[in-house]
Amino acid sequence: MDQALVFRVGGEYYGLEIENIQEVVESPSFHYIPKAPETFRGAINFHGSIIPVIDLPAYLGESQGDRDQRVIVLLPSLGRIALTATAIHRVVPMERESLMPVHNDSDTEKFIRAVFPHKDMMINVLDIVRLLEDLQNF
Repeated sequence: MDQALVFRVGGEYYGLEIENIQEVVESPSFHYIPKAPETFRGAINFHGSIIPVIDLPAYLGESQGDRDQRVIVLLPSLGRIALTATAIHRVVPMERESLMPVHNDSDTEKFIRAVFPHKDMMINVLDIVRLLEDLQNF
């Protein structure tokens, strides 16, 4: 059985497979990146490496608002990058057979690979590969 870290972007729940996550960093210091787009929150020093931090809610079109003090650092094999979220919740089981396909009709849905139920939530599985490809064109 796979597991996913559940976090919120605006009012929607998202999940990211833990196999794509290197670490969740508590309250990092953000450093300004000159001339960076508004969706970049800044950069952090992560174990001696400078990693840009994407404000995922802003990138997905959510209004500016509260952000969790923690950031999600992706595995280096995906790219040296971290993500913010409105709120980071917990790791939950994600059974492959419970994944439901999505139609990807809107701009934000294009980053959703599937949806799965967990207790009283419907969790959007973040398509991290597609998101990172889109960021390269940004």
